[in-house]
Amino acid sequence: MSKSISLILEKICSQVFKEYCLVYFIIDNVGRALQWGGNFTDLNIQAPEKESPISDVFLFMDGILPLEIDSMEFSCIKMPSSLCVDALLFKIDKGYGLIVWDATKKDEYLTQTQQQYNELSLLVEKQKNRIIHPSDKNTHEKNKNILADLALALNFAVLEMNNQGNFVLIGTPPPWIKYALESRHILEAQPYEEDVFSFLGNFIKEAKSRWSNNYRDSFKSGIWIEKDNRGQEFLFETTAVDIDGKKMLIIAHDVCHPNEKQSIIQKGRTLALQYQNLKRDDQKLKGLHDELELRVKERTKDLEEANLKLAMELKERKKVEKESEEVSKQLRQSQKMEAIGTLAGGIAHDFNNILSGIFGYAQLAEMDINGSGKAKQYINQVIKGAQRASALVRQILTFSRQTEHEKQPLEVSVIIKEAMNFIRASIPSSIEIKENILSKEKVMADSTQIHQVIMNLCTNAYHAMSDNGGVLEIRLQEIKISAEDSIPELNKLAGEYLQIEVRDTGCGIDKELIEKIFDPYFSTKKKGEGTGLGLALVQAIVNDHEGFLEVDSQPNRGTSFYIYLPIIGKTALPGTLSTKKPPLLKGNEKIMLVDDEKSIRSVFKDLLERNGYKVNAFENGFEALKEFKKNPDHFDLVITDMTMPGIPGDELATELLDIRPGLPIILSTGYSEKMTETKAHEIGIRKYIHKPIANKDLAILVRKVLDTE
Repeated sequence: MSKSISLILEKICSQVFKEYCLVYFIIDNVGRALQWGGNFTDLNIQAPEKESPISDVFLFMDGILPLEIDSMEFSCIKMPSSLCVDALLFKIDKGYGLIVWDATKKDEYLTQTQQQYNELSLLVEKQKNRIIHPSDKNTHEKNKNILADLALALNFAVLEMNNQGNFVLIGTPPPWIKYALESRHILEAQPYEEDVFSFLGNFIKEAKSRWSNNYRDSFKSGIWIEKDNRGQEFLFETTAVDIDGKKMLIIAHDVCHPNEKQSIIQKGRTLALQYQNLKRDDQKLKGLHDELELRVKERTKDLEEANLKLAMELKERKKVEKESEEVSKQLRQSQKMEAIGTLAGGIAHDFNNILSGIFGYAQLAEMDINGSGKAKQYINQVIKGAQRASALVRQILTFSRQTEHEKQPLEVSVIIKEAMNFIRASIPSSIEIKENILSKEKVMADSTQIHQVIMNLCTNAYHAMSDNGGVLEIRLQEIKISAEDSIPELNKLAGEYLQIEVRDTGCGIDKELIEKIFDPYFSTKKKGEGTGLGLALVQAIVNDHEGFLEVDSQPNRGTSFYIYLPIIGKTALPGTLSTKKPPLLKGNEKIMLVDDEKSIRSVFKDLLERNGYKVNAFENGFEALKEFKKNPDHFDLVITDMTMPGIPGDELATELLDIRPGLPIILSTGYSEKMTETKAHEIGIRKYIHKPIANKDLAILVRKVLDTE
């Protein structure tokens, strides 16, 4: 590093700018400070440690080195001390030089330097003291004339500020005024306005600023130079005064020795050139600063947009993760249902056949016992047990979607009223029941299943309030789901729905149990009080009806279940369930009974023969078909099981109908995956029944089929 460079920088700081805020640094090519000097205290800047990074002192230097150009200028840099500084960075040898200064102090220094070279108007100061103190207000006009005369005598030009804030010439102008800038305005008594691009105009602006701050003392402009049309240069100086509230500018034409004049002009030119260079450099720095600010704004905007985009992506990702979690829950639930369904389908047929035997024999025994009250009670308990077991199988098949039910336009309000009449008779008076039916719209549904949904939910609500009582409320209203609120994965689609709300004020459900309550065989009830299939069945029925359900519960504050079923509009009312039992009818027709279960053959044969029918029973389809072919007109009715070894019931029915079209056939089954009531009717079968069936119901069905033959 050249010693002359550091010597020059030291002299600039210690001699030329010793009273002002300026510091310098010598920096190596990796940005470490090697040498420094200047007025650190005035700038409130901490001097660096030897070879510490210059960016530790000036944050704006971070990322600038190395320079790709010879020099770089900065302006209006905000410092931690709240100062605003300018700076110049330039290459020297293998390193860099950095000069930092307070811009306001720089201007002050230049102004004072200029005034030191232009103290040439002592006469104006002397005359000024004679005219700024009038004796009283009445002599103002007289003093004004005296001032004009005095100005003419002293070879001055005097401008006075009018009410509009403009300066106008008063008195007779001196001959030299024609050489002054904008002399035409002055000679024609036109307003002379402030103008930052002229020396006099700039001084006018400064004078007004001081007067606005109640500054009443006189102050001078310093000397400025004007050229006439021949290129001759003249020196001028002005003084601003406030005389009795009148604000005036006194302009003097300075005359001096030619050599002195030339020296002043040359120094003025030098100062003007330096000022213009500084001004141009300042403009350049300002342009760079503005460009830097623009780039910072652009980068900030890009960063904000990137952050916003990232936030939206994170939000969308969380939404997708939440939806994925919900879908996973549904998948797990579906897998549970599938597993239960597989189990149910495997055991339902055999289990229902066993129940049919228990059910039938118990009813026959009940019919034959005539005296023993206790025996009838015991048999009645066996029948109830068989009914419960049969209902349990139906529930398993229902929530595993292994059964089909007849759906038709249904007015849910009618089913709710029927269910609530039953509920009122079966729960204690400590529980208050409220109905709020606000809609009579219809849904496509199976009335028995909807009745079962309402009964299951109301039973759960009753159990939740069994200890302390409370309020059971059922509410029916119309709800519209918007596209924004729809969740297709949860079967929650946009459209109009009937909302069934069953609310209780009971013990509520803990948050960690909410997701488990729809699992098969999960129950919070005491042992023996429930099967754990109630809510699983509700969910299966609702899903089968293309609806969805929601639950809201808080411990010790109660639970609300919401069932949503899609509205189909107004159609004819479906038939309601009849509770009237038709009379037991007898007959004397010939019946073919086919079933591979001996117990079922025995029960059905005994029941039908008690009612007067002549029954021929067969244990498989081959024997039955062989006997039927001997005399097709011998039998008036065929009752056959569906699942049998050899020939299944549907194939047997087809064979018989081919031989004798229109033959009345009743097809029974404990469970069948391939046969439905619709398929049975398509074959020509009159009735399709599920085992077990009550003896009385079978007798009624047989009579009905024979009577409609």
